[in-house]
This record gives sequence, structure tokens and C-alpha cells, in this order.
Amino acid sequence: MAITDRIRDDGPRPQPLIHPDTAPFWAGLEAGELRVQRCTACGTHRFPFEPICHACLSFDLTWEPIAPSGTVATAVRAVRATGDPAWAAHVPFISGSVDMEHDLRLPGRILCTCGEALRRGTSVRVVLLVSPDRPTIHAFAHNCVPAAG
Repeated sequence: MAITDRIRDDGPRPQPLIHPDTAPFWAGLEAGELRVQRCTACGTHRFPFEPICHACLSFDLTWEPIAPSGTVATAVRAVRATGDPAWAAHVPFISGSVDMEHDLRLPGRILCTCGEALRRGTSVRVVLLVSPDRPTIHAFAHNCVPAAG
């Protein structure tokens, strides 16, 4: 379940807020894994991350890697930067949510040059966007984007 596809991303981007409660997620990305919470009492996988299980109300959890592939649930092409001005360097870009295993839906940028990833159900893989002195972040990539080492 390792993510081997690392793409250099030196462009400007907003920095993620790494809270102590979500630090294992970010550490997982640095280690090449997409980790999510799993309740140790009932086994429910969860995203968004939360301190208590929504299924059984347990506070006991672990962080476990999930398969780094999924299908597009929703996607939009941003043609104008809003919010943080750093996004202006990336327009146009695709952003969306991706259905993953365990009935999880994760948000992220979707890298695609052919436009296919704008369609619901399109297969995508998790890639890591890396740059010096900044946290590694995840994105999703359609197969039109070549794998990087």
C-alpha cells in the first residue's frame, strides 16, 4: 500500500495546518502511506478525522494505511484563484473528492491533463506532492499523468 509516486511541487501553495490530533496523517504521507483513523473498538474507518468514533462513541483509535487508489466522486475545474493568492500559480486546476476503500471519501487536487478526471467514476491514484522545507501533501492523479519516482 506504499505510495511511490512522488511529484516535485515547488510552486507556491498554502501550508497545511498540522494539528497534533492529525499529525499521524501527515507523518504517514512523509512515510509514503495514506493513513486514516480506524476505531479499535468497532473497526470503523473514519474521515474526516475526529477524536471519537461516530459509530460506537469510543475514544480508542489507531492510524492505518489504506489503498492509494479510488474513483472520482465529484470534480470541478478551478479557472480563477480564490482564497489564498498562492493558488493563482496553479489555475486552471481540478479539485474534487475521491471515493476510497472502507466507504471513505477524501478531498484533494486531481492532476489530469486530458479532462477525463472531471467525470464521476474515473479511476485515480494517490500521489505525493513534495518540496524542500514544506510538508508533503497528497493529491490524486489520473493515468494521463505519468508516474514519477
